[in-house]
Amino acid sequence: MAFSLELSDDVIQVRDWVHEFAADVVRPAAAEWDEREETPWPIIQEAAKVGLYSIDLFAAQAAEPTGLGMLTVFEEMFWGDAGIALSILGTGLAAASLAATGTREQLAEWLPQMFGTVDDPKLASFCSSEPDAGSDVGAIATRARYDEATDEWVLNGTKTWATNGGIANVHIVVASVYPELGTRGQATFIIPPNTPGFRQGQKFSKHGIRASHTAEVILDDVRIPGRLIVGGRDKFEERIARVREGKSAGGQAALTTFERTRPPSGRWRWAWREQPTNTRWSTHSSASSSAARSAISRRSHSSSRI
Repeated sequence: MAFSLELSDDVIQVRDWVHEFAADVVRPAAAEWDEREETPWPIIQEAAKVGLYSIDLFAAQAAEPTGLGMLTVFEEMFWGDAGIALSILGTGLAAASLAATGTREQLAEWLPQMFGTVDDPKLASFCSSEPDAGSDVGAIATRARYDEATDEWVLNGTKTWATNGGIANVHIVVASVYPELGTRGQATFIIPPNTPGFRQGQKFSKHGIRASHTAEVILDDVRIPGRLIVGGRDKFEERIARVREGKSAGGQAALTTFERTRPPSGRWRWAWREQPTNTRWSTHSSASSSAARSAISRRSHSSSRI
């Protein structure tokens, strides 16, 4: 399917449905929940009742062929309120991580526990960023060690800025198993509810998105069953074996892209400097918005074809 920013009839129908919910339910409650700095459970439950917070919607929009379905849902919900939108849609990040590389058994067991039910909705949290690394995954210090004697993974470290961190039913945690391999030696793990050694650290107050719970999570000798490495241990070790054999060309591809795009980028920069300041600002604002939307849409379209 060729890339296009034109919304299909199905996506338009979803957009209008989500917009109505955002206008009728989210916006009127936005100020209250931002002031309270609490997770808006009643609104999450309302979203679950109408099907907006559900595995079905997540699966349908993840499989939407143009890749624009979930983006449209996000856009309309954030129009309503960013904090409440994150509370409702934050689970999707953890769910997407699991869906990307998880086994069928893991998907069947853990996706339902991420969303819960209409009467008892749950949340999930994706935990990658760290206090000393920010969002630089290459600097992740959280470690995971496999204990052969007990068939368990032992995790230690601290994650930060985790949406739903500490209050989620299921946490998806990125950790380094083979630090010497950098990002290629990392794996993702499922942390079940009430796991000993896993706890919430400080909660953060964020301007404009206080209705979304964001916090540190601390892993202190957290032990989980060996089967809870996302994708399975055998598949992970096979990937590590390929990495050790040096089967990767990503770096060379990135360098080639840089060398090809540097000359035209330089020419544009000189032309840009010749424009009046107000024209540059206006052009930049408009171009940035259009470019961001196009880039995100293209990326989503590409991901939907994988």
